[in-house]
Amino acid sequence: MTPAPDPVSGPDIAGALPASARSAACATGLACACLFVAMLNLTLVVAGLKELVVDDLGGSVADAALFFTVEMVAYLLFAPLWGALSDRLGRRKPFIVAGFAASGLLYLAYLRIDSIPLLLALRFLQGGAAIAGWSTTMALLFDGADTADTTGAGSRPRLAGFAGASLILGVGLGAPIGGLVTQHWGGRAPLALAGGLFLLLAAAALALRDAPALHSRPRLGEIGRALAARPRLLLPWALYAMERFTVGLFVIVFPLWLLAQHGADPAARGRALAAFLLPFAFLQLGTYRLARRFGPFALLAVGCAGYAAAFAALGRVGSGPYYPLLVALGALAAMIFPPTLALTAEWTAPESRASALAGFNVAGSLGFALGPIAGAWAHQSVGGGGGSFTAAFDLAAAAALAGAVAATVALLRPARRL
Repeated sequence: MTPAPDPVSGPDIAGALPASARSAACATGLACACLFVAMLNLTLVVAGLKELVVDDLGGSVADAALFFTVEMVAYLLFAPLWGALSDRLGRRKPFIVAGFAASGLLYLAYLRIDSIPLLLALRFLQGGAAIAGWSTTMALLFDGADTADTTGAGSRPRLAGFAGASLILGVGLGAPIGGLVTQHWGGRAPLALAGGLFLLLAAAALALRDAPALHSRPRLGEIGRALAARPRLLLPWALYAMERFTVGLFVIVFPLWLLAQHGADPAARGRALAAFLLPFAFLQLGTYRLARRFGPFALLAVGCAGYAAAFAALGRVGSGPYYPLLVALGALAAMIFPPTLALTAEWTAPESRASALAGFNVAGSLGFALGPIAGAWAHQSVGGGGGSFTAAFDLAAAAALAGAVAATVALLRPARRL
């Protein structure tokens, strides 16, 4: 006699997943893997930035900050272009494959660079290629929610959690791996590793499939009008810009603080960054459940307020234990990214989704570009010749507090159309 299916696990859990479900799971996994590797490459060079820019190429701390800022400027300029073209053509895969392949080749070209201006010029081009790959991957991921069901409402928060975890896990692992690679093989070794990984990623992205056509292919003017008709998108975009501003400030200022305060070597700096970035990544896998239970704005209000308090405390810890604060910062940051991404996907029509997510990434890139500059300004403007790291961390705390106020206003006025 054939046993009855287990009422708890069911036949799907036992391994009899429908072909469509297996295909969707594989597509989601591959898209998340693309996001993970793209972000891993972004931070491979962070822990060894001094060795690459200052020691190897003879640059300054300002040049090291520009290495990231230039890439964010490229994101600002190229993300809307790739998003609009992807929506206009109704295709995602060509932009993903070409973007990752070009980025890999440009990373390998870094190996022959012998001047700061040429390094920054290539960084700009490489940033424009990279954003074509991973921003369009995000659009493809959420296209799958429309394929799975007509509203996508049930799966978008979950996909936002997966996307956020993939992105931040890549960022978190890139720092310690890059620190070890730099310590053993020098400041240029992470560039070679990133170039090879991007080329492998481009090859893997060939297995991605564009979602079935669910909507028309609008003209570029129609895409712009569709986004202009949804001003409430400015709220998640602004909150994401705040979160990226604080992270951009942190990943540049904090390693310098570690070096000045504790004399940390590249590997130690990478481990400390991981103490922030890994909780930031893994806890996003459960954030979507909190967002569905309490609502996105409650989660954002609490997360931003706690995030502000943790930054203010970090600026005053001095030579005391700082690892608990890093873990707290990562846990609280995990409450910010997934709700903003899910709100952007939810509040956008399918035919303009790549453009809306490009706008989302433009806002984040703007925040990330301004963060290091603002942090350096706050550090140098306060505290005399020695600078003040406390002022830089307080600036991050003030930005997070502004985000908490905005989320609280949205929470208390739910009936008003944002």
